[in-house]
Order: sequence, then structure tokens, then C-alpha cells
Amino acid sequence: MRYDRDDPGYETLATLDIETTHYKASKGETVSVGIGVYDRADATLQYEPFHRAGPDDEAATITDALAFVENCGADALVSYHGQDFDLEFLADRLSLLDADPVVADAALEPHIDIFADRKAVCDRTGDKWPKLEECLASYDFPEPVTEWDGQPVTNTRFGEELGPAYLAALSDGDDERAGALRDVIDHYLVTDLEANLAIYHADCGLGFESEWLGTREAF
Repeated sequence: MRYDRDDPGYETLATLDIETTHYKASKGETVSVGIGVYDRADATLQYEPFHRAGPDDEAATITDALAFVENCGADALVSYHGQDFDLEFLADRLSLLDADPVVADAALEPHIDIFADRKAVCDRTGDKWPKLEECLASYDFPEPVTEWDGQPVTNTRFGEELGPAYLAALSDGDDERAGALRDVIDHYLVTDLEANLAIYHADCGLGFESEWLGTREAF
């Protein structure tokens, strides 16, 4: 699904995506927070992953990621479903962990949620809400694939298999397995982050040179 928006002329954009073991904060936990910072002048994407490093550092991981977004010098934040899922999930997890409410306190405006805009249109027209992959396809961006153990990683598979496997490796102190699984998560995250930016630029009628879209990595 395409969406027409005016180009606000932002020179530096941050984008955010999270990976969790369940879509409900009461039933799952944060595994990783991926942040991308895109410099329009240089057309470069800096990827900063914030992965859990132990069984008890979820709140610290969230706090560090949000602090990076605030301090990275971006003119705006771009997300796909970030308002009602990513940031809400992180805020709920911090509340459940009895940690400081850094999401509520973070200076994240302006925040352009490219899903929320499309959802509003679909709610008016009665059409179904689009998936990220469908938005990519509408602009002829090739879909990336992260393959793990012979099958593509999906949100469902991440929550049920990959995320729990990574957290189990951390709990077991298996650094080698945790490192191997981080490589999988990195590819899965950075492709989503680049997808956010590609769709946003296409919405604005701007070109975007992708590095990760269309890649297929097998782990």
C-alpha cells in the first residue's frame, strides 16, 4: 500500500524496531531493540543493535536504546507501527519490571509512524491493514529474507523459536550460541529498519538506495 506525504526535508532520520517473544507485554519480553540512523546527505545508514546480554538486563537494554535515539541527533523518528506497538510494548515492559518510565519521558517527536497513516486510511475505506512487506512490494522494493535452520524468520517464528532460543543461550551462559543467534537477529532487524526508511522515502517521492532489501541470508 502506497501513501502520499509531503517531504518535510529532514536531513537525519532515526528508525526503530523491536523483537520480542510475544506481541503482548504481559506474556513476552524484549529480546532486542534495533536503531537505525540515516543521513540523507551521505545516503548512509548507521545500524545500532541493542541486544539483551543476560537474563536480567531487559530494562537496561530498553533504557540504553531509547537514550541512543534521543542523543543521536536525528531530526525525526520513523517507525512502522511504532506508536501503538513498539513503544507501547517497551513502556509496558518497563512498568511490569518496575523500572523508570524512560519511554514516556523520552523526547521522540516528531514521530512519523508510516503504519498509523495507512491504518487511518484503511479504517475509512474498509480495507485491511497492510503488512510491511506489502508496502515494500507496492513500491517494487524487493523483500529481504532471513533464513534460520532452513526456514524464513517471521514475527511468529521469532517469538516462538528464535527469541526464546537466544534468551535460553544467555541463561545457559552459552556465549558461542548466543553470538550465532545474534547474527540472525541482526540481519532480521536491519532489514526491517531499512524497510521503514525505504517506504518513508518512497511515500515522499524520494529515491532511496538500499543495501539490505532483497538480500537473503541463511544461518
